[in-house]
Amino acid sequence: MKRNTIYAAAISLSVLAAASGPALAGDDEDLRQEVRELKARVAELEAREAARDKQAQVKTISATRLTAITPAAGSPAPIAPAAAPAGSVEQRLETVEAAQSAAPKIDVGFGKGLTVSSPDRQYSLTVRAYAQIDNREFFSGRSAGSDTFLVRTARPIVEGKMTDYFNGRLMWDFGQGNARLLDGYADFHPLAHLTASGGGDFSLRAGEFKLPVGLERWQSEQDLAFVERGQTTNLVPQRDLGLMAWGRPWNGLVEYEVGLVNGASDLQINTGDTDNAKDTVGRVLARPFASTDMAALEGLALGAGGTYGQHRGTAASPGLTSGYLTAAQRSWFSYTPAAGTPIANGADWRFNPQLQYTVGGLAAQGEYVREGQDIANGLVTRELVNDAWMASASYLLTGEKASFDGIRPLRDFDPASGNWGAFEIAARLSRLDIDADTFPTFADPTKQARRANEWVVGGNWYFNPAVKLNLDYARMSFAGGAPGGASRPPEETLLTRTQFRF
Repeated sequence: MKRNTIYAAAISLSVLAAASGPALAGDDEDLRQEVRELKARVAELEAREAARDKQAQVKTISATRLTAITPAAGSPAPIAPAAAPAGSVEQRLETVEAAQSAAPKIDVGFGKGLTVSSPDRQYSLTVRAYAQIDNREFFSGRSAGSDTFLVRTARPIVEGKMTDYFNGRLMWDFGQGNARLLDGYADFHPLAHLTASGGGDFSLRAGEFKLPVGLERWQSEQDLAFVERGQTTNLVPQRDLGLMAWGRPWNGLVEYEVGLVNGASDLQINTGDTDNAKDTVGRVLARPFASTDMAALEGLALGAGGTYGQHRGTAASPGLTSGYLTAAQRSWFSYTPAAGTPIANGADWRFNPQLQYTVGGLAAQGEYVREGQDIANGLVTRELVNDAWMASASYLLTGEKASFDGIRPLRDFDPASGNWGAFEIAARLSRLDIDADTFPTFADPTKQARRANEWVVGGNWYFNPAVKLNLDYARMSFAGGAPGGASRPPEETLLTRTQFRF
């Protein structure tokens, strides 16, 4: 037993010394020298240990005989065994283990960044980033677009945890020549000490964040099955500033968000308010079969979200969308009439039913967005109601399980081992209709289309969790938007995206 202990101690000491790296830089050289000496003495120690075992047997027999003898009065007390000498293998090993347990923990996740945390995991800092390099090739509709390469997004992310009760996130975007903050918020989990899920049943978020309206918008851009989002995304904001309560009670069977925010127009990133009014926002999403034995339905999620507010714009800050975009990110509609400047002038609301479904390698989702907004141009004010819908499906051909939170290939790309990653096919239909009362008072019908239809087919290649290649063919057709009541020419585009994250 002791032989194994000495041998294991020597080897463990060697491993810990090698692994300690910079964390024990001050004392490490002495420790490594001693380990080298210990390795050289292992054979000698084993031989000596055999001799000690024999001596121990003799001492055991002697001690057994002596137990029957009562020491005489005044005789010296038995001598206690000597303590292990200072600097012994055992003590050195304990010193190394103590230093290791007190050192910061460093984790590197494949595609998930670098995390440095305290030994008790109560404080941590994570740094990660992702970039998306796109190419757009136009087969029709070239009059307003050019074939181009571009850095669509370049986003560094910093996340911090300050005990189980607090965490925060910062994310910037430097894509397409921009330099802007997208996420900047802190989360407070007041029930972290009561819930096994770490306070997930009720949390508060304050700052700039993504709103829960728009199913595709809510999904992380890194995990989309398509290069760009569909037409429903045109009717919801990108980011807003405010306060939001959220939670995942009953082990995630329900998700909820409810908040008070400045109020952002369609596709807008709100960086500050222009009036005193605020919007309420909320969503509930349920997974009714997630904890049942009904495998075919446990991946079903149903929900609805919405926003409501009152806003009045000005000529300098109209409070309206700057334009709705095609799959190639070209504007096909904006509130630009032949005369006047339309502005927000009253109620603004959105209603957004949502559906998600996964089973095996299949993922499907759909949503509908209906939006109403009071808009004025001069003395004329109307409530204009626009609506859009989207339906999509994707299927993994290589056996992975579908997820809306990202795909992890069963076998990462490694041609030398005959592994090629994961492959996925995907298709989507979407449509957006503009209120007929919009024309001509609030938009010029000879320049702005009243309807857009989109279909997209594509494929995705997941090399590993960090690298993904998207390839989409998108076709958009329009109603109106050209002189003489004619329709704007269709847009056909080949979209490719290379994504790298770490």
